[in-house]
Amino acid sequence: MGFEVLRSKKGGYVKNDVIMKLDALNALILALENGMPREQAYAELKKTEQIVLRKEKGGLFGASGFDTGDTDAYIADLTAKIEDLIR
Repeated sequence: MGFEVLRSKKGGYVKNDVIMKLDALNALILALENGMPREQAYAELKKTEQIVLRKEKGGLFGASGFDTGDTDAYIADLTAKIEDLIR
């Protein structure tokens, strides 16, 4: 994946939820690169998949969150990288 930015969008994912999930995925990548056992990494990956990304309310008075398409694509790329490291 090239340089990408998670754009803000009304009704997108709650920013704190996205940041929490991205932090967990990045910590897992770092742990794998430092020798975490595969079985433990796989269990941690399953835990990160359980992190729910809530959506902000849309509409006139809705809050801005991270664009859902951008976020889903970025998380899919991180997950694919983790799965490659586990293999």
